[in-house]
Amino acid sequence: MFVLSGVSSFPVLTAAVVRSLMHGMQRLDDICGGIAPSPYAGVGLNVIRAIASYAGQRIELRRDSRTMRAYPFTETRRFTVAVPGRLPLRPMQFSLVDVPDLQMLVALWPDVASVWMGAGPAPPLLHRVLRGLAWLVRLHVVPTLAPLARLMHWASNVLRWGEHRGGMFVEIRGRDEEGRATTRSWHLLAEGDDGPLIPSMAAEAIIRRCLSGTAPSAGARPALREIEIGDYEEMFKRRKIHTGSRIPSRAEPIVTLYRRVLGDAWDLLPEPIRNMHDVHGSMTASGIAEVERGAGWVARLVAGALRFPKAGSDVPVEVRFDVQGDKQVWTRKFRDRSFSSSHEEGRGAFDRLLCERFGPFVFGLALVLDGDRLRLVVRRWTCLGIALPVSLSPRGDSYESGDDGRFRFNVEIGHPTIGLIIRYRGWLTETPPAQ
Repeated sequence: MFVLSGVSSFPVLTAAVVRSLMHGMQRLDDICGGIAPSPYAGVGLNVIRAIASYAGQRIELRRDSRTMRAYPFTETRRFTVAVPGRLPLRPMQFSLVDVPDLQMLVALWPDVASVWMGAGPAPPLLHRVLRGLAWLVRLHVVPTLAPLARLMHWASNVLRWGEHRGGMFVEIRGRDEEGRATTRSWHLLAEGDDGPLIPSMAAEAIIRRCLSGTAPSAGARPALREIEIGDYEEMFKRRKIHTGSRIPSRAEPIVTLYRRVLGDAWDLLPEPIRNMHDVHGSMTASGIAEVERGAGWVARLVAGALRFPKAGSDVPVEVRFDVQGDKQVWTRKFRDRSFSSSHEEGRGAFDRLLCERFGPFVFGLALVLDGDRLRLVVRRWTCLGIALPVSLSPRGDSYESGDDGRFRFNVEIGHPTIGLIIRYRGWLTETPPAQ
């Protein structure tokens, strides 16, 4: 007979992920992880009761190689769940939670310096309220939130809005096989109603092993070593659950902009797209485009102000890419009219996005791999540093592809209130440098 405990996302899945990320490392220093459920996940009453019982109460965890006190939901860390090549979740605050990982992962890796696990409840407004209530407990204004469990359960299942998507991350820090400091992370995205199924998958994997004749050995213990990440991946394939890792490449000392943003998804791009974006220094490409302008006077005014090209077919186009520090400046010339924008890796609220700057406007673009196309999806935008509603952002079907061995582009810019502003599509090939 065997009896296994902890057969859930915490700590079985996190332990399996850490083992996977540690491959080739000589030392593990820090482990950090978190779960961000969809606001429509339908959290059960017993889960809420558990949260209410420990929020703001004193617990112990490993920090700076010592056992130290901490208070759940009164300390946070910011993280963006971003599976390479997928539409990322928005940057969010994760609050410390009291889960078995805080002790179990230390038991697995006794030399680890710090272990921290969090949760990012949605919508953010309810999360902020919960953090405020936890501080009341920590400051001994109220003894516990347990009497509020039913009210909290009602609020979490009635007051909900936002994207119906959830996620999870695990990040580790340590030393690689050559002794260099390294940070590695694993990301999971669950679309729709598939996220709440993940906690039961560890039990499914163990049951399937029993049915195949490889049951766990007899005894009672936490199920930290019973299954590996490969067992989960087989089950994820049957659902809208996507995972990916971001591990620094030892082979590339200087990683170009698009490689940094795309992570492991870079290797899945068609070769013409990789060649066009693997820019070191400067590069020029030329080709032919077809340009269509919006018909309204407002659309024409906007297109003229941004120096967008005039409408036409078989328009000669030249694009110059210049690397300036961590940025790339793109100068596009359509026949006799040119305009430029700068590209850089997002930070803060733009984390895991590609930021494109047109004058006072900055657009945060998600690089989404869709078959053999790389789509550019607007996730955030600002004007003069002021965040603007995403519902009012410019939009359109913009993507790159690698058909017939050529780099092809389709850029569509429109707006919900004024319609199409400009659409241009065509192809480019790298221009050999002048001798």
